[in-house]
Amino acid sequence: MPAFSSEALVLQVRPAGEADVLADFLTPDRGRLRGLAKGAKKSRKRFANCLEPACLVRLQLFEKPTNPWVRLEAGELIDGFAAIRRDFRKWGVAGFICELTRELVPPRDPHPAVFDLLREALLRLEGRAPAEEVGPIFQWKLLKLAGYGFSLQVCPGCGRTGNDFERAVFSSRKTALVCPDCGGGEQGLSLSPGTLSSLRQVDRLEAAKAFRVRLDRLIRREAETLLTYWRRQVLGRELPSAQVLRQLQEPYI
Repeated sequence: MPAFSSEALVLQVRPAGEADVLADFLTPDRGRLRGLAKGAKKSRKRFANCLEPACLVRLQLFEKPTNPWVRLEAGELIDGFAAIRRDFRKWGVAGFICELTRELVPPRDPHPAVFDLLREALLRLEGRAPAEEVGPIFQWKLLKLAGYGFSLQVCPGCGRTGNDFERAVFSSRKTALVCPDCGGGEQGLSLSPGTLSSLRQVDRLEAAKAFRVRLDRLIRREAETLLTYWRRQVLGRELPSAQVLRQLQEPYI
């Protein structure tokens, strides 16, 4: 049975019987993994403070080629992002981005860019970045990395760009941002020039710089409306954490 060690971001932890724990976590080189930590509830040394959602840890793991699950032998906490846990709004965002990652990233699909994006989002939440800005930026970047992005520069119907595309609307029929002509008069979601400009900035920047883009109240509202609709289309449902987050952030968006 091969053994290996890996950094990981914990996405979800749930009990399995009286002493065991099931964990869902993201690694940079092996993608999202699921594993069983036997006796984790009774062992304070093997998994000291590290099997909690939104933690950066180093795990000692065993796996069998025929088993989709891995076995967690021990863990070490690298960063528990304590400041996030002291702020209910930041904790709500952290829970949401972890759940969205779990939903969009298939098991055992290595994607270092997703790992870097999630770690950077947690670092920003741990710091001074406004919680209500981190969520939309993370969503846009993750949806694109997961293969669900769409163009903010060119109408997919006619190829119109530049000023002719500034009045684009999001078409629910075509599930794309289209120019008014290609929208066929559909009353889709219109994005202001400011929102288009900000999302384009986020689109082209790497994760570390994308979270520096500032989103004012209007841009946040428009971005959240667009992302909520698109997220539901992709997943086919709403996430429980998104419903909680909306209640927590409503006064701030």
